[in-house]
Amino acid sequence: MKRWHWKTKGLSALSKQQNLLQHSLAVWPRRGKTLLEVNCGQGMFSPLLWECGFDLTATELRPELRARAAAAMGCRAEIAAAADDHLPFDDSSFDGVVLHLSSSDREKVKIAVREALRVSSGGLAVTFWNSASLAYLLHCLQGRKKTWPGPAHQWWSIWRLLKDMGDGKACGMSTLAGPRSAWNRSCPLGGCVHKLPLPLGAWCVIRLDLGPARPVTPMPLKIKGQRLRRPEPVLEYGSKNSLNSQ
Repeated sequence: MKRWHWKTKGLSALSKQQNLLQHSLAVWPRRGKTLLEVNCGQGMFSPLLWECGFDLTATELRPELRARAAAAMGCRAEIAAAADDHLPFDDSSFDGVVLHLSSSDREKVKIAVREALRVSSGGLAVTFWNSASLAYLLHCLQGRKKTWPGPAHQWWSIWRLLKDMGDGKACGMSTLAGPRSAWNRSCPLGGCVHKLPLPLGAWCVIRLDLGPARPVTPMPLKIKGQRLRRPEPVLEYGSKNSLNSQ
């Protein structure tokens, strides 16, 4: 199995994005775990996700891109025809979901996030282009002579959306700092090029770890300042004797 290396010198913009996505998902268990990639496009990240060890399924609505993704993945993953606002899967069908935002409309993004959360039982990672980055600001100041790679969103709006819609712990990172002309060159700061604080980079990943609610462990009873070796569970409204005495 091919291994993805973390060297950053001279990496292309795509390689930096792949490194960031790999790092963002590193905490997710993958042996025997299912992962859904929504809006996979032509499959730029699909081989990486499969090689990370996930049992991968991907969706893409546009036929031409879906054909390219299918050619890139072969028999390693199913590429289904589906829109991000109506995923043809049951609730909690996958252990995790990676959603690549493909619309600039906030309502459409909200529906896509809701659908991704519906089919995920463990976590959701959302990738998007950051309109609050220096690169996007320079892009606007230069008259937008070149087409921006995709729909851009303010990173804090995606963060708030995930926190409002999903019950879990969120964290985020970014990559591709500085002007767009420098994305395919090595970074003077060396190892930071593939992993930056969320506001700085032009391309971001926000991960929301859902997970089941953890059971609360009762505090052990104390007798004369000593903890019991095997503390007994404490009833919610007092001890058994106190209930009988009422």
